[in-house]
Amino acid sequence: MAADVIKLPKEELIIFTRQLALVIDSDVSMFEGLTLIKDKSDHPGMKKVIEGILSGLHKGQSFGESIRKYEGSIPVFMTNMINIGEQSGDLTSTLEQVADAYERELETTNKVRSAVTYPIILSVLMLGVILLLVLQVLPMFNEILQSLGGDMPSLTKGIITISLFIGKYIWLIALLIAAIVVAIIFYKRTENGKAYFDKLAFTFPIIKDINASLAAVRFSRNLAVLIRSGISMSIGMKMIQSIMNNSYVEQRIDKARRSLNQGSPADKVIESLDLFPWVLVKLFSVAETTGHMDTMLDKAADVMEKETDARLERLTTVIEPALIILLSGIIGVILISVILPIISIMNAIG
Repeated sequence: MAADVIKLPKEELIIFTRQLALVIDSDVSMFEGLTLIKDKSDHPGMKKVIEGILSGLHKGQSFGESIRKYEGSIPVFMTNMINIGEQSGDLTSTLEQVADAYERELETTNKVRSAVTYPIILSVLMLGVILLLVLQVLPMFNEILQSLGGDMPSLTKGIITISLFIGKYIWLIALLIAAIVVAIIFYKRTENGKAYFDKLAFTFPIIKDINASLAAVRFSRNLAVLIRSGISMSIGMKMIQSIMNNSYVEQRIDKARRSLNQGSPADKVIESLDLFPWVLVKLFSVAETTGHMDTMLDKAADVMEKETDARLERLTTVIEPALIILLSGIIGVILISVILPIISIMNAIG
């Protein structure tokens, strides 16, 4: 029977895996080692998971059987690797490889977050400034301009009309936006919605290349660990489908795996995923012939990580000035719409 799902951050999984490898490599028993890890852990969820594993060990279950009950909390890939490590008698090395793969994946994720943080903050500030001008400054100037009299230019009339409309229906607009966001969130949770947004992530022009690179890194890094542990490429591809976190990519991997089972060459199968550059695809063909597919996959992951970094840098280099130009343009139009009638009225007085 599966245990309750406890959300564990990847950082905790990496620490747990490293500590577990250290325990197995020492003279401490598994039960004593897990008890020590539990006592030193600061994460309540991890403590609860380890307590459940200890309970299983106490009942005479193997470590692999005990941890499999927590597949909702611990990734299926990790539980499968633990079982493989137990069967091969080299669990320490297997855990170290899993931890290395997770650490590199976490580094890539953190790079993506760092790259998008500044544009998001800038966008929020930009929206705040525009709302301040529209809701506070423009209505005030409208009163001043009306008190001075005279005709207002079409640009000024249009912008002030929009400003008054937004000010009057601000809560209705906010509720409408909130309703749309909630509807999108609920739609994403449906099977059709998840499939649509997962595919969109790999077809939308701005982000598709970055997402493809990230998927390629995850695919390569984890498949290399599996092949190095003695798993065939076909079985390895089946095992990593569940950790891709994207139904669109999972379907493509499944299709490629079936093609591999039907006798297609490895380079053609990997090419069909449409995640890797042509040069790397050809190198996979050489790696399959020489029997160094795991090494080639690791090299491919390194190359794709560098490519991801370069794409993120190019994207942020373009987005940041574009946002600043957009903000400057909107504020400039608003200021011009206010200044023009004032100049007109002053000229009329003069």
